[in-house]
Amino acid sequence: MNDYVTTRTVGSDSICYYDRGKGTPLVLIHGMFGDFLDWEPVLEPLAAHHRVIAIDLPGFGASSKPHREYSAKFFVSTLEELLRQLEVKDPILAGNSFGGQVAILYALQHPDSVAKLLLVNSGGFQQYSEQERATIEPRFSEAVLAGLTPEINTLLFSGVFIKPSETSVRYVQKQNAKLQRIDYPAYAYALASSIRLSLSTYLVDRLPELRCPTLLVWGEDDQVLPVSQAKLALTKLSSGELKTIPGCGHVPQMECPAGFLDSTRTFLFSP
Repeated sequence: MNDYVTTRTVGSDSICYYDRGKGTPLVLIHGMFGDFLDWEPVLEPLAAHHRVIAIDLPGFGASSKPHREYSAKFFVSTLEELLRQLEVKDPILAGNSFGGQVAILYALQHPDSVAKLLLVNSGGFQQYSEQERATIEPRFSEAVLAGLTPEINTLLFSGVFIKPSETSVRYVQKQNAKLQRIDYPAYAYALASSIRLSLSTYLVDRLPELRCPTLLVWGEDDQVLPVSQAKLALTKLSSGELKTIPGCGHVPQMECPAGFLDSTRTFLFSP
């Protein structure tokens, strides 16, 4: 794995990413609280047929965590510059949860530069009122996130997976390990800012602007973002398709990798 992980300087930040394989570029964007390893179970199978680039967004994983606003412009421009440096043209963009929001925002800004969109239990399809945001945001403030503990993490991430498994245990262990990192305070700041962005970024009304073929892949039993949101999004896409994975939650690429690969195979390989 480490042989395929490196960093590049993008603007004033260091961006960590996995880069393996040849063929059509497939760019993978993780969700909130995540990093490129959120795609670990499917990285090797996908890299057998594509050039797979899985990134740590700025503020996450091993990438820089600058003290700044984590805005849509910041995420999109960082991704744009990274792909330019890597000489990636017309990629398939795939995003899980918050990563789906970033992927959509990128495709809206660069409509002629994205071949396809793969949205995996994507955020952006629920509209929060100002009152709802005022209730939710304090629960995920910088101070609250900086004070997370292993016990709180167990509760916080309980809805990500449907059934306990070795994968779900390792996922929570990874979240707990972050608490001990020297950059954890900077990470808590980045998380709080990114969560505010996610809550305020409603994209359903902009989906008709998307020009590229789009596949929605959803864990049917997602307790974080219900499949009803995917069905709503599907009605707005001019070239969209929805595939659901039974017995699977918010991160199907981790919880149900075989089902995820089966659901995406035709989409990824079709011209």
